[in-house]
Amino acid sequence: AESKKISAAEAKSIALAHAGLTEAQVKGLRAEYDRDDGRPEYDVEFRVGNTEYEYEIHAESGKILSWGKEIDD
Repeated sequence: AESKKISAAEAKSIALAHAGLTEAQVKGLRAEYDRDDGRPEYDVEFRVGNTEYEYEIHAESGKILSWGKEIDD
């Protein structure tokens, strides 16, 4: 049985809340469902100005597994 998973919208909200940003402040916001070594997760990405944020969020617990940001020159 497939256990309950959070929605892509919820994954986006978790990442944005962690970054202290709102959806209105970011561009290119997307969440993609993925299974990494059998672990269900969402890859969430968005940009603010020249900074790109990337999150991996567990699709069942909503826990942030990893995150990072990169600044484009």
